[in-house]
Amino acid sequence: MIRIFLPPDELTSEQITITGEQAKHLSVLRVKPDDQVFIFDGVGNRYTCEVLQSHKKEVTARLIKKEPYSTQSPISIVLAQGIPKGDKMDLIVQKATELGVNNIVPLISERSQIRKTSKKDRWEKIALSASQQSGREKVPNISEPLSYDEFIYSCSGETPSSAGILLYEEEKTRKLKEVLGNLRHCKRIVLLVGPEGGFSKKEAQMAIEKNFISVSLGPRILRTETAPITAISIIQYELGDMG
Repeated sequence: MIRIFLPPDELTSEQITITGEQAKHLSVLRVKPDDQVFIFDGVGNRYTCEVLQSHKKEVTARLIKKEPYSTQSPISIVLAQGIPKGDKMDLIVQKATELGVNNIVPLISERSQIRKTSKKDRWEKIALSASQQSGREKVPNISEPLSYDEFIYSCSGETPSSAGILLYEEEKTRKLKEVLGNLRHCKRIVLLVGPEGGFSKKEAQMAIEKNFISVSLGPRILRTETAPITAISIIQYELGDMG
């Protein structure tokens, strides 16, 4: 099944012209006339199309059917991730997208690797590709990197319909699964994950004062790229649509 994204204003006629990166993507997949392609508009619709002509820089297709389509989880997840070393954020963005996260906020915390230039454009391309691969009808929003303080001060932690969860290696007794058992009413989870070395005690205390609930993922210390994938999977299993 071939899936791509196009904005709604490019999907207004029965014959659709696909150019740019999406045409290149279809070329790499070697689409040919009569092949079926699913196009998502990012606002909850799926377009079933038949390829008419395929060239490296342009593909034309005929619209067969437009229908509402959703793979959205009942739980909305915001991943606030301390920026780790190297390209580890690439993997985090990719897997968080596949697992159904709605928003990703890269954080510059005390132990983050501060970058001179933002990789937001790169992360958006990774999220787009992962959304196409996983059949999501919406691409998660990726924010510009924020300072930890700026993000925390903008948060309200737990509310009647949302909760903030802090993954904290110093938390020895409160497990994520146990906490989620008391959050069945929630529609939104803000998940706070540190970079290598985790968050400092000062940062953890700031989050707790904003009503974030500190939790453990178990007795083993996970890598910064493993922790969010594990936590998101547990949240989707307990409150969302996995399993």
